[in-house]
Amino acid sequence: MTGRFNGLVVLAIGCTAALASCAGGGSAPLAPLAAAPGGQGAVASKLTIKRDTYGTPHVYADNTHDLFYGFGYAVAEDHLYQLEMAKRSGNGTVAAVLGPRYAATDIATRSGIDPASVRRQLDALSAEDRAMFDGYAKGVNARVREVLANKTELLPREFVDAGFEPGSWSSEDVALVWIGLILNRFFGGSAEVANLALLNQLKAEKGASAGQSIYDQMRWLEDPAAPTIIPRPGAVASARQGSEATGDARLALRPISQSGAASHRALQVAALGLAATENMPTASNAWVLGPSRSADGTAILYNGPQQGFNNPSFVTAIGLHGAGYDLTGMTPIGLLPVLFGTNGTIAWGSTVGSLDTNDTYQEQLNPANRYEYRFKGRFIPMEKRTESIKVKGEADRSFDVYSTVHGFVQTWDLANQTAYSAKRSWEGVEVETMLGWGKAAQARNWNQFMAQAARVSASITWFYADVDGNIGAAGLGALPVRPAQQNIQFPALGDGSMEWQGRRPFSENPKAYNPAQGYFVSWNNQIAAGLRADGANFSAVDRVNELGVQLAGPAKFTPEQAWSIAGNAAVADLNARYFVPYIKAATASLPASDPVRKAADALVAWDMRLQDTNKDGQYDGPGVTILQAWLKAMTVAVLKDDLPAGVFNSLVDLGYAPLAGGAPGSLQPARASKLLFNALQGASSGVPQRYDFLSGQTPDSVVRAALSTAVAELTTTYGADPAKWVTPSARHRFSKTNAIGVPWAAEDQETPLYQNRGTAGFRVVLRKDAVEMCSLMAPGQSGFVSASLGRTRHYDDQLPLFETNSCKQDAVGRAQVDARAKATRTLTVSP
Repeated sequence: MTGRFNGLVVLAIGCTAALASCAGGGSAPLAPLAAAPGGQGAVASKLTIKRDTYGTPHVYADNTHDLFYGFGYAVAEDHLYQLEMAKRSGNGTVAAVLGPRYAATDIATRSGIDPASVRRQLDALSAEDRAMFDGYAKGVNARVREVLANKTELLPREFVDAGFEPGSWSSEDVALVWIGLILNRFFGGSAEVANLALLNQLKAEKGASAGQSIYDQMRWLEDPAAPTIIPRPGAVASARQGSEATGDARLALRPISQSGAASHRALQVAALGLAATENMPTASNAWVLGPSRSADGTAILYNGPQQGFNNPSFVTAIGLHGAGYDLTGMTPIGLLPVLFGTNGTIAWGSTVGSLDTNDTYQEQLNPANRYEYRFKGRFIPMEKRTESIKVKGEADRSFDVYSTVHGFVQTWDLANQTAYSAKRSWEGVEVETMLGWGKAAQARNWNQFMAQAARVSASITWFYADVDGNIGAAGLGALPVRPAQQNIQFPALGDGSMEWQGRRPFSENPKAYNPAQGYFVSWNNQIAAGLRADGANFSAVDRVNELGVQLAGPAKFTPEQAWSIAGNAAVADLNARYFVPYIKAATASLPASDPVRKAADALVAWDMRLQDTNKDGQYDGPGVTILQAWLKAMTVAVLKDDLPAGVFNSLVDLGYAPLAGGAPGSLQPARASKLLFNALQGASSGVPQRYDFLSGQTPDSVVRAALSTAVAELTTTYGADPAKWVTPSARHRFSKTNAIGVPWAAEDQETPLYQNRGTAGFRVVLRKDAVEMCSLMAPGQSGFVSASLGRTRHYDDQLPLFETNSCKQDAVGRAQVDARAKATRTLTVSP
């Protein structure tokens, strides 16, 4: 394959196209330059990159190829090492340069992608669409060439530390960042196997009836009290999607062994990362205000994409101007689509979706041949593809990737003669999904925006606002038509009896435009009433309530107030609002001098925020200490005697940032909080409580007893004075590894106080005369650290903004870009 830039032909030798083994682990070094054949009449073109005060690059070009060439080049200037690791995370070549620790990650990645399908999709593109991929790859390669020609000054430190150099990019590498890292990470999860394992365990230890009742109270399909993004009365279509998948085929399913369940979980963690495996969905918040809810009658969109806190940020800012684009936004490093931003007429953002586009199939294996499975009355052979990965310091590792008619085999449970394969509605149309998301940036109204949304097969929730004051939200994703006997909580039978019967038209996806309430709000909560997913457990206990309480009521928000919503929610205790009223009621009859009553009064006086206003390294007051101690005691008292030890141990994390090792990514309420709240609600709970976790006791007595236990423990630890019951505040860590644990930089960064907010955040005010955007993307725009440990000025210049919940002003449109430009560079792109 050949690629051109700067008037020369690059011979891209090696393995990236087919994901085969090659020196350097999947990315060949750039070949020596050869003379270009020089097409008749061909002329060189130029592009311009302008950077503003915070280093945001704005690319100007006259055609798609050159625009995306500049895009790739600019990202490589800022994030060459992160680009390399995004590529290797997407195509499964990390172990080749970082060693055996990452072999499992590479195997998981390779086992979930189909290189031949990727090539077919790229080959089918129009010349205009293919130019996006080719241009981006060639732009990155141009920067790689510059770096390798001046390694002393330009080679990032991380390459030197790890002992390898950046390799070349192909169009397939660009596609695989999207498919192998983003789709498989944020859109490939399923809880169906975990649900089956949980049900099996509960029935085995508690008996069939009690085990089923407990399961139903731990994994439910619908809680009518759960907050929804689209107001509940308007969710007819989504209810139909859920009602088709509530059959009960559990008796026909074979059980799963503990080893099979553990193997499946390990694969999920390797492919998705721990956070995505344990909490679905996990990422991003957003709110959109219509004219009736903004102080000056304009639409305002805020989005805080949460893809982990990394150093440097997982997302990068970019402006694209030309070839039908005129946008300012941000997107994960290495992606063509700009997932978040504005084009001066509309603004768009997203949060991880809640449509169920993935199923796991339980395949019944031939006892005489584990590589055959029963389908439509006979055993048929699985398809097999043999892969090989390079592992630094070790011999190559070969492994087989098996697939059934449903998809890739993920887990073998030979004890039960079964295997589990994954079927995703977006497989085979990953590039189409990518293009729909990318071309949405060219839309100028809701209908054009929805036309691109219809191309997106992966589950995502899109948000929209425009200069005419319109706002909208839609749940995207190709919804399968499932057979009535399938229960979406559990694996489907792979014998041919539970095949998808097509896909629903996009017109049936949940969506709303200009709702009567005047706003939308999301923190990965349920999109609409009746929508059911296998692992989300949408509940009245939901972190979106920290946003919703700020938006409820008739208040009209200034842009500054709309931004401050994120800062307020970022320090909210996610468990407090559900239990402090119960604690207050349960202790109201106690004398004011009773230590338990004093602890309750301290909770009632607390503002339920995790702050350190005097910066002494401790959270303000005893409130959080008391609540955590109570929640721990309550979890033990209510759940421990009713759950198997392994199940109970999965509930002990209370949802707070750890004090040691820095904070993780986005937090949620404690898993136990949903169960405890429902138990306290009793008959009023949206989830029927057929099994009595309170063991016949009244809610008040259980709550009071747990608080008494907590007070006794706190008194022993801190003394009798509640004022001294203070907890050290968690620091906020920007991790040197990416979402799936692959090294991203040489060091962590930290700020003094953890904030539960977006990886990035941006707000767009859509005034007709001048659209305004401000954003925050800590630590900074550039991740470059030279071998001599020199950093660019934009390496961490947004950390002060993060600490103070501020934002930087972004340039929207040529006039603003020109006014704020601090550096301009022109590149020549030869034919």
